[in-house]
Amino acid sequence: MSIINKIYPPEIRSQERLSPVIPLLRFISIPIFFISALFRLHPNFITILSFVTLILSAFFASQSDFLISSILMLLTLSLDCVDGELARYTDKKSILGLKMESAHADLTLLIYPSCVSIGLFNSGFISIWIVLLAVISSSVYVNWREILSTSSVDDNPNKLSKVRRIIFSQQKPNKNIRNSTFLGKLIFVLRMNTVTQASFPFLFMVIFLLLSPSRAVLPLQILVASQGTIGISLFLSKLILKK
Repeated sequence: MSIINKIYPPEIRSQERLSPVIPLLRFISIPIFFISALFRLHPNFITILSFVTLILSAFFASQSDFLISSILMLLTLSLDCVDGELARYTDKKSILGLKMESAHADLTLLIYPSCVSIGLFNSGFISIWIVLLAVISSSVYVNWREILSTSSVDDNPNKLSKVRRIIFSQQKPNKNIRNSTFLGKLIFVLRMNTVTQASFPFLFMVIFLLLSPSRAVLPLQILVASQGTIGISLFLSKLILKK
């Protein structure tokens, strides 16, 4: 088995092909992975390091120091790939590591867009309403996104109505259900590419903050609108399923 296939196996590549940003981040992460492997760093140490860079990035963003913030966030996103790659390479996968990774994703979506919006507000680029919406939308989305990571049903579309197929197709493990409904798969792809930390709005926001902060307003607004929409949709879906 080649080292690439071990750290980035075909089954993960297949899952991530629907979100082009992730393979790009993994390509950027390769040098950091080899340095980490050379010094025999533990995957959990990389995750802890990414928590530190995330918090520092959010802090500098809130202070309108977007250059340092963007560099630290790009490092954070790269480290978020490295810890999993290192865990597969060293066979050091653990429940603690998975929980830390999930917490890291939640914290990234909670504090970074909010701190960016504060920094942009302080710089006079956005109104206070965008700041409030950023905080509320990220909170709503993160509160409900956990139900998307695990499956609550058997991955069998034949047992489900059309509406339930669309709803359960959004849960990551349900590949068969997702492949059985075009609308469900379309929503899944849109969600992956608009609301996560590996989405186009998130990445463009980071890049524009690095180059021209005023241009980061649009991707921030798209991210905020997408998170709010998906968060509310998840809440309504849960009400439908209860009925």
